[in-house]
Amino acid sequence: MSDHVPADIERGIERDLDSVRLHKALAAAGVSSRRAAERMIAAGRVAVNGSTATIGQRVVPARDVITVDGQPVGRRPPPVYLALHKPVGVTSTTRGRAGETTVLDLVSDESIRRHGRIYPVGRLDRDSEGLILLTNDGQWADRLLHPRYQVEREYSVGLASPMTSHQVRSVIAGVELEEGIAHVRSLRLATSAEGRLLARSVDGVASFVWYRVVLTQGWKRQIRRTLAAVGVPVGRLVRVRIGGLLLADMASGEVRPLGARERSALLEGSSETSQGLVVSLDGPASSGKSTVGAGAASELGYRFCDTGVLYRALTWLALERRADTGQEAVLVQMIPELDLVADDAGRLRHVRVAGTDVTAQLHSPAVDDQVSRVSQHPGVRAAFLPVQRALAVEGRIIMAGRDIGTVVLPNADLKLYIDVSLDERAARRAADRGLPPASEQARDLLADLRRRDGLDSTRDVAPLRVPPDALIIRSDGNTLAQTVASVVRAIRARETEPAS
Repeated sequence: MSDHVPADIERGIERDLDSVRLHKALAAAGVSSRRAAERMIAAGRVAVNGSTATIGQRVVPARDVITVDGQPVGRRPPPVYLALHKPVGVTSTTRGRAGETTVLDLVSDESIRRHGRIYPVGRLDRDSEGLILLTNDGQWADRLLHPRYQVEREYSVGLASPMTSHQVRSVIAGVELEEGIAHVRSLRLATSAEGRLLARSVDGVASFVWYRVVLTQGWKRQIRRTLAAVGVPVGRLVRVRIGGLLLADMASGEVRPLGARERSALLEGSSETSQGLVVSLDGPASSGKSTVGAGAASELGYRFCDTGVLYRALTWLALERRADTGQEAVLVQMIPELDLVADDAGRLRHVRVAGTDVTAQLHSPAVDDQVSRVSQHPGVRAAFLPVQRALAVEGRIIMAGRDIGTVVLPNADLKLYIDVSLDERAARRAADRGLPPASEQARDLLADLRRRDGLDSTRDVAPLRVPPDALIIRSDGNTLAQTVASVVRAIRARETEPAS
């Protein structure tokens, strides 16, 4: 038999053995997380060998030339995984204000020179202390941080006096914060053994009554804000565990590398690593699909995206640039400038333009007046399709809109449709605005919704339709919590179904 391998077969062998998905290659190179890389690819910012890349494209990193915004992506420096006992007064950032000490100031100059950009995995606020991780591996960091994996974080919380039973029950039931309902996985008094272990690495333990709190949400200053909401100020906050990795007796300010077993231990107690479902959630105007979808996603640890924010962002940008919202080509050219960003709960609801968060400006009367015009351009909707579909690549997401199950995600694992009568929607909107049900303003709202329903269902571009294979959630007469519960039950039921 000849030793010569035909060129086409050789290329096929190379592709099978050495090629990876482009978004994984970008994450491995330390450019971003895989999810953020998908967004960059969808926005046309990534090229392979001089040609604009596509979502799902495979590359051979050792051979192909990959660029982001025209800048070549180099080979990644060796990965580094560090554990740090962050002291009080140190900020969990890579750059601090003048006079501030950051976590990177505690890392050796040699390590920074060798490993390049090192950054904290998550944060502890300046007044908190304890276990924090540092790395240059974006994919590993995302695996630990993303809500869909439910990696536990345990804290020792020092209080001036014990909590009342009512306060404990309130925290366990869930406390409403700006982001949504804050949940703890557990809340209990610390044992004497835990107190002794804590005293080996933290001074002043005897001054407080200590509780143990376990979280998976990880919102900004979540424990402090949650306890403050029930009248309990936090005196001391120490993170003692991430996944299966313990702070143990690390001294304050100590930094050490993690071994392979310790990196595996970090994932103990996390949710299963399956990607989870892609769920479409459609419904008419004012059906509450955005609020319901966000609530269900928070309870399930899913990401959430209301696609309407993209069209509002594009409308705002066009108005800001004094562009004609009737010029489709001009609008399409602006789309790559929009960056959809997830909050700490995994909800894709923030939009940045040139690094500036413009989310608060997307619900102005001017945007309300023009967004329907912008969203009806076929070219605009076509340009947004790859952006929206890229968000669903990693699964475990609920995406809401009016054409998600029919156009954007026709192959979604589960399609849901919120069905609410016109009268009910009008009544809810009137109540939200404090209008008497029989008032002229309430009747105007009803008429406006009837008009919008007609336009949405008859428009040529992406008309509102009930997906033929959708599960219909009827919410007339339901509270918000009841409708959220119905959506959660439907998703959990589908998650447990055997694969076909």
